[in-house]
Amino acid sequence: MLSTLLPLALLFAPPLLKLPRYDVSGGQIVARSLGSSTVIPQGTPVEKVALQRLSRRYGSAAAGYVAGRFTSERGEIAVYGNGERAGLLFATRPPTFLTPADPDTLLTVWRGGGAATFRPAPVPPTANLGLAALLLSGAGLVAALFLSKPRVTYAIAGDTLTVRTRASTTTFARRNTRASLTADPLGVRLFGTSLPGYHTGTFATRSGNVQAAATTARPRQALILEHAGKRYYLTPGDPAAVTTWFEG
Repeated sequence: MLSTLLPLALLFAPPLLKLPRYDVSGGQIVARSLGSSTVIPQGTPVEKVALQRLSRRYGSAAAGYVAGRFTSERGEIAVYGNGERAGLLFATRPPTFLTPADPDTLLTVWRGGGAATFRPAPVPPTANLGLAALLLSGAGLVAALFLSKPRVTYAIAGDTLTVRTRASTTTFARRNTRASLTADPLGVRLFGTSLPGYHTGTFATRSGNVQAAATTARPRQALILEHAGKRYYLTPGDPAAVTTWFEG
């Protein structure tokens, strides 16, 4: 869930926090992004450039918020911008590339020892709608999976025990299934799902691997069913009673 919501936060947080921005004061420029800042001292050599190539090494490349380390024809640079290729390149280490909406005024205030805050030119509000819609649909799917509360159910009808999980239904005929009890907890999950109250898939136990369809990983007693060459690990409310039913 967090892995889906984090990109959404990174998408919407910068404009709300007015980032990136360039704070000019006392002869310095402090370029700020969501995760870092760079101080550009007074007198640092600067030139206006139009970069032809800008490839992200790490950071953000979203429309309106481009921040991080990038490679360009000038080598590796630190970028605090909005995605435009024209801007100011300062000779820091590594070089710092800014894209203020009014570069000439920023330079005048900086060189004159004044104080002001500058930002890149805003991008259209629709620039990231496609990405936002994709992330929101993913977050909705993940939320639905968590909120739907998957369940494991056991039902006996006639001579058959039916076990249902979110993804499968397995039947165990009394005549060809061997039942026993175990106090072993579930061990390492090798494949499948392990959520509170819902453990399905292949797990290791002290007595070997099992196919689990369990409501808890550490029951006081669990039911082991051997059927069609596989061992199943179940946690019905009364494992002993189900074992007696299979033996009857």
